[in-house]
Amino acid sequence: MHLNATPISRNLRTNVRMLGLEVEDLLTVGITAVLALLLGQFLFPRNMIVMGLPMNWFCFFVVLIIAVPGLLIFKYGKPRGYLKDFLAWHLKPRSYSALERDPQITGPYILEDNDVLPKQSKGATKSA
Repeated sequence: MHLNATPISRNLRTNVRMLGLEVEDLLTVGITAVLALLLGQFLFPRNMIVMGLPMNWFCFFVVLIIAVPGLLIFKYGKPRGYLKDFLAWHLKPRSYSALERDPQITGPYILEDNDVLPKQSKGATKSA
């Protein structure tokens, strides 16, 4: 009995790129360009023309012309998915180290019998 076989692509790890950017980067550029188009629609009057284009479309093309080479320069030598990780790191809330000294605490955590209580700040309340 003959076994039916179908060809399989062997380069599954190749990066899909357009204009030198990954798909996620192109989506970021596209969303930014559309936001510039919408912002230009509401900020500028309809009769404002720059180089034969309405101002909102001019903003759209300026974002495209600046963002693609800007991202190429920004991501040069960086690993795949760097922009997504970069944005996630900057947008997430910060968590601080428990080993870091707290600048607000002026006295020791545990008081011995002969220790004097530290002066409290204005906003602090005394607890029993």
